[in-house]
Amino acid sequence: MNLRFKKFLSYYKPYLGLFYADMACAIVVSGTLLAIPLCIRYITKNPDSLSEIYIVGAIMLTLVAIHALCHSFIDYKGHMMGALMERDMRNELFAHYQKLSFKFYDDHRTGELLTRISNDTFDLAELYHHGPEDIVIALLNFTGAFIILLNINVQLALIAFLFLPIMGLYGFYFSRKMHHALRRSRDRIGTINAQVEDTLAGIRVVQSFTNEALENKKFHDENRGFVDSRRDGYKNEAYFYNGLLTLTQLMTAAVVIFGAVTIVKGSLDVADLLTFLLYIVILIEP
Repeated sequence: MNLRFKKFLSYYKPYLGLFYADMACAIVVSGTLLAIPLCIRYITKNPDSLSEIYIVGAIMLTLVAIHALCHSFIDYKGHMMGALMERDMRNELFAHYQKLSFKFYDDHRTGELLTRISNDTFDLAELYHHGPEDIVIALLNFTGAFIILLNINVQLALIAFLFLPIMGLYGFYFSRKMHHALRRSRDRIGTINAQVEDTLAGIRVVQSFTNEALENKKFHDENRGFVDSRRDGYKNEAYFYNGLLTLTQLMTAAVVIFGAVTIVKGSLDVADLLTFLLYIVILIEP
């Protein structure tokens, strides 16, 4: 196993109990989300028996309550696990900073090092918390919705699945561009922090030689570079979300149109089409 990956995983070790509980709740969240549309399908297919409707309704309310409780656990305890791991990383990084050579500090600006110990550790903590649970929920939701859609109507499912490769390639391309822009933005923040630290540390010299205008120009240049990196990121973010939203709407329209045709032909009913649309939402969420 790669040493860096082993180091990455090592931060989970003190909190394995919390991690396993978080993963268990993630599985339950996915399971309840997949079960609720099936209850809706049963009610809409069997609307004649009030007693059955009440029973299924009670089951749905129970599933919603379980979903809410597990999601609350993930949001609270999962984020706390990430915060504890962030604390551990920050303590370790600070101790490591104190052991580095003078040459290292000659080659690296203090503002950039501050960014590493503050912003970067926070981002890593978010990855530690959200990464595993999001992967588990996404895989279970996608696989479960995929199987259920095929069981409802194979032809309609294949029409919906035709959009998935396009959405996947489109999302992958623009998510990479967003990632690169975000990385440039973080680097710019580090440079800005370093610029501010250098100027304020030497403020007596700056004021003694009336260099305020020069320092302002240097800061404005760095700040302009930060805005440019953000502009690129926001542009790619707009393409990413609006493009996927448009493809999602096209998929929904295609399913409704072909589903209506299938209903007219008698091989599908309205309850199945309603359930199909609910699972389309779950399918594309990851």
